[in-house]
Amino acid sequence: MDKKIIFLPKKYNLVVGDRFEMFYRGVVRAFNPYLYYICIECEKGSYFPRYYTFTPKEEDVGEYELTFKLYDNLGELIEEDKTTLVVNKVVRPSRTVNILCIGDSLTSGGFWTKEGYRRYAHLGGEPLGLGFSGDINLIGTNKATVDDEVIGHEGYGCWHWKSFLTTNGPTRTSAVWIDVDSHNLTVADQHSVWSNNNANWILETIEEKKLKFKRGEGNIGWNPPVKGVMEPKENVVHEESLEILNYEYETGNPFWNEEKKDTDFLYYLDKNKFATPDIVYILLGWNGLNCYKEDFSFHKENAPLLIDKIHRDLPNAKIRIMGITMPSVNGGISANYGCKGPYFDLMRDIKTCFNYNKWLEDLCESDKYKDFMEFVEVKSQFDVENNMPSGEVKLNNRYEKTEIIGNNGVHPLVRGYNQIGDVFFRSLVKELKEF
Repeated sequence: MDKKIIFLPKKYNLVVGDRFEMFYRGVVRAFNPYLYYICIECEKGSYFPRYYTFTPKEEDVGEYELTFKLYDNLGELIEEDKTTLVVNKVVRPSRTVNILCIGDSLTSGGFWTKEGYRRYAHLGGEPLGLGFSGDINLIGTNKATVDDEVIGHEGYGCWHWKSFLTTNGPTRTSAVWIDVDSHNLTVADQHSVWSNNNANWILETIEEKKLKFKRGEGNIGWNPPVKGVMEPKENVVHEESLEILNYEYETGNPFWNEEKKDTDFLYYLDKNKFATPDIVYILLGWNGLNCYKEDFSFHKENAPLLIDKIHRDLPNAKIRIMGITMPSVNGGISANYGCKGPYFDLMRDIKTCFNYNKWLEDLCESDKYKDFMEFVEVKSQFDVENNMPSGEVKLNNRYEKTEIIGNNGVHPLVRGYNQIGDVFFRSLVKELKEF
């Protein structure tokens, strides 16, 4: 068994004027990283009890070695590792750069793509946007709005690598969208279980008038939800019944060419009249990870297949693989998954998250892919302790004083998605210098 504790990527991309933060939760593979003394050695920046931070100036453009040291409580060095901070100055490209973002539920709302785009292409906001409109074009059949400007992406709740390799038609395990007049559901209700038509349905994606449900345990037949009432069953925070007005099967693989029976990116571009992508960003992982076994062979089999098809059809496109964020560490895992199944054990989830991200980085650096792929590390730039959904509950049945506990396993609050958008922005600044 690998006893390594510190997991640093080979490099981080930083941007002049942008506050970079590296959170120890996403570096130290441990249930409680604060049982150690953590010391950071670097020519630039400052380190604090939970994170290291550095806001580079123009004169800081260049590369800096950072050493991460882990000590026990007696001051004995346990382990150390190094990474490189690459400080980039914003250099505008000579032409519009086309970008395709592919993902699962962490992408389906468009939050991180919107924030990265806003920070580069729009003025105002916090952090202040650069206002370089026209430099980048985000394509996709799913749409998101940034200050009245529409951008695209291909994010689909509960999808994984294999989902983008299969047919675009409904199957017996297809998710469904239901139309409702109104609801009071929030991100805290994601992954809750509902009942309709004698079957279990798991809430995956929440929009104002539409809700996406994937099929729950035992729900493998062609039984769609029926018009009427969807009743709350398990792990529901806002327990009002839902009145179903209509339903439709989830849109299938947007890249599927039915004539060729294959994923076909050239067909996708032609059908939608999209510009050819210069960069493809992929954020996939939590769906299909079997944390109970700490085994992601399913992804190891299918990720290279999708990557190969992208490179086959778009040989000049750069592919950037974004790592997955940390799971909730303050109760969200159990709120979503209870005490059974592939995700209920938080320690295994943490280990799997670290191991999967390391595998992604190794894949990008392999001889087969290193010329056109790079790994973009996210988990240590994401403050999982403060940017996941939570709720206030009584300390116990006999004490009215309250505490805050998590209520979602892997889906952040908007400010958490925006932190992923910050990572996207830093990567964009680095990439656009080359166009």
